[in-house]
Amino acid sequence: MALAECSNGHLYDTDQYATCPYCQGGINRVEFSEPTSGVGRTVGIGTPGGVPITPEIGATVAPAGYGTPKAANEDTGKTVAVMQKSMNTDPVVGWIICIEGTDKGKDYRVFGKNNTIGRSEKMDICIKGDSTISRENHAKLAYDIKHNVFHLIPADNVNGIYVNDEPVYVPTQLHAYDLIELGESKFVFIPFCSEQFTWQDGLRKG
Repeated sequence: MALAECSNGHLYDTDQYATCPYCQGGINRVEFSEPTSGVGRTVGIGTPGGVPITPEIGATVAPAGYGTPKAANEDTGKTVAVMQKSMNTDPVVGWIICIEGTDKGKDYRVFGKNNTIGRSEKMDICIKGDSTISRENHAKLAYDIKHNVFHLIPADNVNGIYVNDEPVYVPTQLHAYDLIELGESKFVFIPFCSEQFTWQDGLRKG
């Protein structure tokens, strides 16, 4: 952390801010010693009134724009799910509950997107206890917001995926209380979004 003092006496971190975040004032020079030729002196980006400082030979100067905070809405390159973007949160649309296996009794949330399944903590549905499940992308459990349906999507070259005792080799639609087998574990699928409820339309009565 590099501290600087503005013309109004405010101290702030120049690694994060190009100018004083409290008053937008210029930066005063901060002396850490008494150099004889400017060596070892830290020079700020500007002075009060916006007049730039001409650095002395050997002075350390922050590069233009260095430490300026990134815009809050800067694109990070990460894809945001449609529901997450529209609702400003990642809503739960269902669950799978382990009824057989090392994680028996544990439930896993299903969100409104393509939920990755595996043992890694990077996965949306992290099943740590079953070593017969791939570490990453054993399968995906996808929610289709447009048609309000769920699909189990197997990964390439992964065996041991079944729905109601039938092997799954292609995307397979899921229904309430379907039995899903992944490795040596079994799960019951429970949808929250259904004909009775969607996040777009709310609860349908009658």
